[in-house]
Amino acid sequence: MQRDQAQSKIRRGRPVTLSCEDRREAIFAALEAVHAERGLDGATMEAIAVRAGMSKRTLYTAFSSRSTLFRAYIDKVANGFIRPLPDSDTALPIAERLERVLSQGRHQGYGLPLEILRAFVAEVPHAPDIGRDLVQTLMRRDMCILKAELERGLARCEIAVEDTTDAALLLLDMVRPWPLESLLDPDCLATPEALATRQKLAIQVFIKGLQS
Repeated sequence: MQRDQAQSKIRRGRPVTLSCEDRREAIFAALEAVHAERGLDGATMEAIAVRAGMSKRTLYTAFSSRSTLFRAYIDKVANGFIRPLPDSDTALPIAERLERVLSQGRHQGYGLPLEILRAFVAEVPHAPDIGRDLVQTLMRRDMCILKAELERGLARCEIAVEDTTDAALLLLDMVRPWPLESLLDPDCLATPEALATRQKLAIQVFIKGLQS
């Protein structure tokens, strides 16, 4: 009886073994928490490991460097809200398709949460590869998703355009406000209502231009 109780205590005292996915999520949650408290400079690998309840060695096993961790976090953020349309929506008219693509989880009209954008912009002078990843992973992903919808519209004779890549980039510029003002002054943030109005008008003007 005493032996069974002792073994039970040992089992209860053993650390919980996380799956690789659960460990990554714990690290991302720790990164967000440390960044919220200390800013990007304070989000060291040591601080993140402590907040995640693991050793630095375990953290470095999951992510070989701070930049690698940030890149993975960018991917996580991107996968959370930048998505192609589901098959059930592809039969909609092009204006409605574009509206739905551009409305999926967009943050403050910039394609990602402004606080994350501000943090990574601050990191770029010290780690320029993070800036390149931000462009490659987030901004070009948006462009590719819009390009696919424009090519669908072209194939259905809904629009007439020679270069769908340039057209997708133009639409993104029309829909999203210039971010510098909001990065420097949070009081310049547009309201969700203003962003929705801008997006609707931009799509109307854009489609009309491609149909004329």
